[in-house]
Amino acid sequence: MTTTRRPAMEGRAPAPIVRPRAARWMTAAAVCAAAWSLSACGGGAYADSAGNFSIGVTVAGQFEGYTPVASGGSLNLTVHAGQSVTFDAGESVIWTMYVGGAAISGGGRVSYAGADITATSLSQTSVAVDTYAAGLLPASVPITLVATSTYDSAQVATVNLLVTN
Repeated sequence: MTTTRRPAMEGRAPAPIVRPRAARWMTAAAVCAAAWSLSACGGGAYADSAGNFSIGVTVAGQFEGYTPVASGGSLNLTVHAGQSVTFDAGESVIWTMYVGGAAISGGGRVSYAGADITATSLSQTSVAVDTYAAGLLPASVPITLVATSTYDSAQVATVNLLVTN
C-alpha cells in the first residue's frame, strides 16, 4: 500500500492518503494498454528507424512474402532462367543492379553469360527483374541488386539473385 502525506491544515496533523491496490493495478494496466496499442502501428513492408528493410518478394507472379533485411545485410534468392522476380523495399529506394561487375541503374537490359536480364523500375519502392536464356546456361548467373534508401543513404540492403537452369 502506498501512502503520501497531505499538507498540514491549521492545527491538524497531516492525514495519510491511501491509494488502494486496485487503483495501482488499473494505472499499470492503462500504461501497458497504451504501449501495446502504439507498438501495433504500422505493418506490411516498411523500413523502420533502425534501418531494417522488409523486402517483399514475388517470383513468377507468385507472392512469396516479406523478408526482413537489416541495413547492411543481404537476402539470397535463386530463380530459374525464364522467371521474373519483383522486389519491393516498402519505402522509396534507388535500386541498382550489378551484372558481371557492371552497374545498371533505373532499369535496363543486359546479356551476360548466356542469359538476358532486364531490370524495370515499377515504382519508387519496387523493381522487376526478368530473366531469359535461349538454351542451357553454362553456369549460374549471379546478379546483385542494391536498395539504397532515399531518406537516408546510409541505409542499404542487398539482394543476391542467382539465375540457374
